[in-house]
Amino acid sequence: MAAAPTQIEAELYYLIARFLQSGPCNKSAQVLVQELEEHQLIPRRLDWEGKEHRRSFEDLVAANAHIPPDYLLKICERIGPLLDKEIPQSVPGVQTLLGVGRQSLLRDAKDCKSTLWNGSAFAALHRGRPPELPVNYVKPPNV
Repeated sequence: MAAAPTQIEAELYYLIARFLQSGPCNKSAQVLVQELEEHQLIPRRLDWEGKEHRRSFEDLVAANAHIPPDYLLKICERIGPLLDKEIPQSVPGVQTLLGVGRQSLLRDAKDCKSTLWNGSAFAALHRGRPPELPVNYVKPPNV
C-alpha cells in the first residue's frame, strides 16, 4: 500500500470523483471510486472511542451531504477573482485554469514584475520566431 494521502489530497480525490459523477464522465467516476476504495484513499472515520474504521465512498458522500457535486467547479470559479484582487493578471477578464506567467493561478508577485528590454532578449525574438513580446516586458528597446 502507498503512503496515506494528506487530508487535502483525500478531499481533492473525493471532489474530483463527485465532479465526474455529475457530468458525462460517469464511467470514469466509477473507476475512480473503485480505485479510491481499493487503495484506501478515502479518509477513515473515527468512532466515539477514537478507533479508526474504513468507509466506503458512499459513506463519505452521506457524511458530506452539504457538499454538492459541482463543489470543485465552484471552487475553481472563485479562485481566479480572489487572486486577481491580490495580484492582477496580464489580460483582465480572461479566466483560465491553464494559464502561465501572469495568467497562472499559481502566480505570485515576482511573476508580475516588469522587466526592461535588453538587446539580447530583443534579438532572440527575431531569430525564427514571431515578434511576440513577453508579458512582463515594459517597453521595447530603442533600436
